[in-house]
Amino acid sequence: MKVLFAGPWDLAGKATAEYFWREGHEVCWLTAEENRSLWDAKCKGAVCRGESTPAQILAFLRRHHIEAVILLTAGLREGGDLCPEEHPGRLTALLEALREYPVQSFVCLSSVELAWQGPLTPRLAALAAVELRCRAARDHDGLPLLVLRMGWLYGRAAPEEMGVTGAALQAIREGQSVPSPYGPDDCIDALAASDAAAAIYRLVLHTQTGRYLLVTGHPLSLQTYYGCLERAAGAPAQIEWTRARHTMDAARYSAAPLKEATGWVPYTLLEEEGWQLLRDAPQPRPRQQAPAPKRRWNRLSPALRSAAETLVLFGITLGLLRFSRDVSDLKYVDIRLMFVAVVASCYGSGMGLAAVGLASLSYLYSLAVSYVDISYLLYSVDTWVPFVIYAVTGSVLGYLTGRRRDEMAALRRKNDLLAEKFHQLQAVQGETLEIKSRLQQRITAERHSFADLYRIVRELDRLDPPRILEHTVGIVEDLLQCDHVVVYRMTPDGRSASLAACSPAMETRAPAVPDGGKLAALCTVLARQPVFANTELTPGRPDLAAAIRCDGRLYGLVAAYELGPDRFTTYYRDLLKVVVGLIERDLVRALEVPRSERPLAREAAL
Repeated sequence: MKVLFAGPWDLAGKATAEYFWREGHEVCWLTAEENRSLWDAKCKGAVCRGESTPAQILAFLRRHHIEAVILLTAGLREGGDLCPEEHPGRLTALLEALREYPVQSFVCLSSVELAWQGPLTPRLAALAAVELRCRAARDHDGLPLLVLRMGWLYGRAAPEEMGVTGAALQAIREGQSVPSPYGPDDCIDALAASDAAAAIYRLVLHTQTGRYLLVTGHPLSLQTYYGCLERAAGAPAQIEWTRARHTMDAARYSAAPLKEATGWVPYTLLEEEGWQLLRDAPQPRPRQQAPAPKRRWNRLSPALRSAAETLVLFGITLGLLRFSRDVSDLKYVDIRLMFVAVVASCYGSGMGLAAVGLASLSYLYSLAVSYVDISYLLYSVDTWVPFVIYAVTGSVLGYLTGRRRDEMAALRRKNDLLAEKFHQLQAVQGETLEIKSRLQQRITAERHSFADLYRIVRELDRLDPPRILEHTVGIVEDLLQCDHVVVYRMTPDGRSASLAACSPAMETRAPAVPDGGKLAALCTVLARQPVFANTELTPGRPDLAAAIRCDGRLYGLVAAYELGPDRFTTYYRDLLKVVVGLIERDLVRALEVPRSERPLAREAAL
């Protein structure tokens, strides 16, 4: 099926489009947004951006052979009281194009808030106008209209993309108060985006029309609702209850008509697992201003700053040396050694060695000023002690400072790595919850469940042995949704076969005795595997075939022809294998019963 999503981006549209794409359908999007990413990068589909006239929309519909249209009402379905920017010409252009291009289904995503008590807000009035326009097109032009009034949607998305739930969640995280025009006892229904996508998918595939409530059927009081958001945000909520309006009773949030029409069941409830999806929702990134272009001299600024600060400290040291001459208590303090220690401790070994050099030059200058012959330093070892102490102090403290910085950098890198792993685990947990929900939906959605297998077992148990192969045709037809099924019974030597039963469409096409060479080749393949799938589309071979074995020999063959492309999957192969196993069990049981009765009949004859 080819599905068109019309309207601005919203969470329901994104989740539904990706759901259709995963199920093997083609998706397209018609939007006026120029740069918005509509779905994940793995999802592929045609996109028409910008304002479109009815003629352009009609050409787009015909070019992509659209079969279903889903009208998105982002901004109108959830939000504040004020009406967002309206574009009345877009819906008009779409409906005018659909007058000349009939589709199988037209879905309008509306809000359950239209059924709440109290007067309509400007936003809800605009949404009600959209419903009325679609209903007018249904009555006047025969549009196959399906209106879905949805509850509040949430999912693994940024808070600004989740409507009411996202806005409340972000306010709780930031410690702001959450204004609520309702009371704590009013009921609402919160729906996961994945569940909403599964329900829309089923309704479109069943070409349902009319109006349905798309809710979980498990409403929550607003007190419980905000309690779930507190658990997700990890912070207390400050709710300002005004009680200016009211919602509707919990009994009216009924999803029974939707469940009866499609068999849909919601798998994610906000109070159970849904709040974990909100907890793992990505945080909004603050807008960062573009950094100013760096100049070349800024690259040297840390080194120049260290050198300048070292020179300032050296100037302070010279001042203290001059001041210490007049203060008797400072005569026993080596100010130069203190300067070396401070610089090496603050800036590392590089500036520490520079401080050693400056201190040594200062010491030499003080000796020269005191009329001490500098050449005397070369001959007296005692005069080397200050230089050695300066060098050792600067080297040791500089080394320790550098080592401490390296350890801090290593810990910082380790912390960044742990934070990255933590975010990855959060993402994996969210994806696991989505996959779990998707698999549960697929298991329930598949037509052939365990109840069907139980029904097949009951039917086979009630059949007489000669009718088992005849009934196999009907079972496989219902299993594969195929009208071209043939069952052959093998001769005891296994070299030939005869027609046991077939579908009505195959009565004139299936030979009474199949070709010996083709039959031998098929038996050779089935000797290695229980089910044969003609994925290479080899002429003369069935699309799917399975071997029926009894007492260790090949008893019969089940062959299906003219299958659809989706029937070659592993699911249908395994299902055919299970059903053939049930048939083999009943054949063995039917053949063993007469053997057990033969001795009794012989005794009766004697």
